[in-house]
Amino acid sequence: PSELHPFVASINGLLQREHLLMNQQRRLVADAAHELRTPITALSLQVENLDPVDLSQSARDRVATLRQGIGRTRHLLDQLLSLARQDAGQDDTTTMSVVKLDEIAREVVAGLLPEAANRGIDLGFARLEPAWIRGEAVMLAALARNLLDNALRFTPRGGRIDAWVYRDSGAAILQIEDSGPGVAPEEISRIFEPFFRGQRPEGDGVGLGLSIVKRIVDRLGGSIEAVNVADDGCTGLRVLVRLPAVAA
Repeated sequence: PSELHPFVASINGLLQREHLLMNQQRRLVADAAHELRTPITALSLQVENLDPVDLSQSARDRVATLRQGIGRTRHLLDQLLSLARQDAGQDDTTTMSVVKLDEIAREVVAGLLPEAANRGIDLGFARLEPAWIRGEAVMLAALARNLLDNALRFTPRGGRIDAWVYRDSGAAILQIEDSGPGVAPEEISRIFEPFFRGQRPEGDGVGLGLSIVKRIVDRLGGSIEAVNVADDGCTGLRVLVRLPAVAA
């Protein structure tokens, strides 16, 4: 009806302005994170140059604190850049190449084995089968690495982290299960929100890893689910990712 034309025009204009503001915000975050990486790298190099210097124990403790802070900042910038890339990604998945999810997951797990060993955590595969999907290898490696980083952060020494890769009803499944404390029931629906760390934050995380995972899964047309597990008195968190599988 002609009476609704001004209303429709106003709503469309509002949506266009909102879209423009969101794009500007994404570019600002990405540009700021990118520009800050250079001075952070310079600071890191200066701190490393202090290693051979004869310092008192008190000074070395302060340098160690500085190094830890720089590491947290670098990790935050890397996560912000990754989040911005996923927000800006408009690629059609049908144009992406076909990759093997099992091979990518195996490489990521192999790269994290030394860290898991240092923490006294048993990291390995409970099931590893061929699974082909359309996507970018770098994107999928980031997905698996963020899931495993989160599991390593919350799994106590002497615990275990099991990974599964297999096919099920036309879907490629990536599942990560740890033996940590799990997530509070009232918080589990929020763990994929940016910067959400919950009541029991651990390590140097900034609350972006699982948010990046969710963006990647959505971009690939998949789904993700996180549930607490409690079997035989043991607790933990299970994250199950379903992605559209394709023929080899």
